[in-house]
This record gives sequence, structure tokens and C-alpha cells, in this order.
Amino acid sequence: MENLKIACEEVRKELANYMEDDVSAELRLRIEHHFLECDGCYAIYDGLQKIVRLIGSSDVIALPRGFSHRLCQRIRGAH
Repeated sequence: MENLKIACEEVRKELANYMEDDVSAELRLRIEHHFLECDGCYAIYDGLQKIVRLIGSSDVIALPRGFSHRLCQRIRGAH
């Protein structure tokens, strides 16, 4: 199992390729094995999957009035 080890940095770098099924079978296996051991990387992957599903859905989320303005203010205040 040692040859399946892969660093978090490499997993995160390859996530887009993994999600598009654009990695070798060996790399896919190493990433999937890593997900079993690393909650952080799996959480990132799971979050990205959910975002892709939301973006691809035809449902539109109506934002509350003034949301964009408040968001911009918070972003400016964070710096």
C-alpha cells in the first residue's frame, strides 16, 4: 500500500483532472486511496462536486435584496 501514497498537495493539484476523468488509472487509484485516509482532501473534493452540481442545475437561487452590497462591504472589511 506504500506505493499508493500521495501528498495532499498533489491530490489538490489534480482534483480538476480527477473530476473530469482525465488522470491515469494509477493516479485515480492513488487519489481514491488518499480520500479514504484524508478527511481534508475528501472534504475539498466533496465540496467541489456539490458546487459543480449547483452550477449545473437549472434552479436559480434568489438572493435577498442588498446581499451583493453587504458581501462587498464584508470583503473590504476583511482586508
